[in-house]
Amino acid sequence: MTRKPLATSFLLGAKQKTLDQSIINTPGPQGSSTRLWPWLSILLVIGLLLLSGVSYITWSWLHNASIAVGSKAAQQQTTTFNVQRTISYADLSITVLSAQYASSFSDDLIQAGSAIARLNMQVSNKTHAPIAVVYYDVARLLVPRQQPIAPTNVQLASSVQPGATTNGWLDFPVAAGTRLMNLKLQLGSTALNETLEVIPFMGSYSPVRYTNHVYPQSLTIYYNFKGYTLFYHLMSVDVRYSYNGSQVKAGQQFYVLNWSVDNPGGSDVSPGFGYDYIRLVVNGDNRTPVDNTLPYTFKAASNGIGGRVVYAAPAGMKTLTIAFLLQLVAGQVNYQVNL
Repeated sequence: MTRKPLATSFLLGAKQKTLDQSIINTPGPQGSSTRLWPWLSILLVIGLLLLSGVSYITWSWLHNASIAVGSKAAQQQTTTFNVQRTISYADLSITVLSAQYASSFSDDLIQAGSAIARLNMQVSNKTHAPIAVVYYDVARLLVPRQQPIAPTNVQLASSVQPGATTNGWLDFPVAAGTRLMNLKLQLGSTALNETLEVIPFMGSYSPVRYTNHVYPQSLTIYYNFKGYTLFYHLMSVDVRYSYNGSQVKAGQQFYVLNWSVDNPGGSDVSPGFGYDYIRLVVNGDNRTPVDNTLPYTFKAASNGIGGRVVYAAPAGMKTLTIAFLLQLVAGQVNYQVNL
C-alpha cells in the first residue's frame, strides 16, 4: 500500500519531465520566419533583375524603331521641277513657279492618292477691282491618259485685291512615280462652260493667245439725236478672253469698244446709256452690250468723254460691224472696222 503512491509520483514526475523536454525542443514561429528572409531577398533580387532586363529590351526596341522611322522619313524625298510659266485667267496673271512631287507633305494632311503633286503659284491682280477665283472649281491637273484631277487642298488666296500679288500652292493626288515634266495645269470652269486655258510644264507654249490684244481705230461717227449731233470717236478695240474678273464662254471672246465722245453744241444731250442704242452685228443679228461705261447724258460743249461698250461674240472675228440705232424712228446705221 505504501509503494503505490511512490509509483504514481514517479510516473507523474517522468511525464512532467517528458512534457517539459518536448516543449523545450519544439521550434517556435520566430525561427521559421528567420529562415524565410533569405529566400524572400533572393526572389526580390531576381525580380529586380528581370524588370531591369525587360526595361532595357523595351528601350532598345523603341530606340531602334525610332531610328528606322526616321530613316524611312529621310528617304521620302521631294522632287522639284522648275516651271516659271504665266497665263492670264479671269483678268489675273497666274504663274506656276514650280511643281513638286512627294509621297506626302507635312503641311497637307489630306492624302487622297499614293503621292501628291504640289504646284507653287503666284497670282497678281493688275486691275482696279478685287477678283475672286474658286480654285477647287477651275483648277485641274492634266496627267497623260487620265481624267483631269481636281485639287484636294488649296493654300492660295481666293480673292486678290487690286494691285496685289499673292503666293501659295495647290495640291493634287497623283499615282506613285508620276513625272512632273509631263503635267499640265488647266484653268477654267467646265460647269460654267468657260474658255479653258492650259499651261504645259515642259515643251512648246504660247501664252500670247490668251493675252489681251489692242487694235487702234480711227472711226468717227456723227450721231444725231433730237436735232443735236454727238461725235463718237472709236479709239481702239480690245479683244480679250476675260473682262472685269470674268472668263469668257467657250468659243467666244470679249470685244471692248473704247470711245471718246464730243458734244460741241450748247445744250445737254441725253441719248441714253450705250446699252440703249449701240449694237454689235453678228451674222445679221444685233447683240446687246454686256457692259457699258458711257454716260447717259453728255454735257453741253463737252469734249473727250470716255467710255467703253463691251460685247461677247465668236472668237477670232477680224471684221466688226457696229450699229447705232435710230431712237425716234425704226432703223439703224451700220459701220465696219477691221482688226
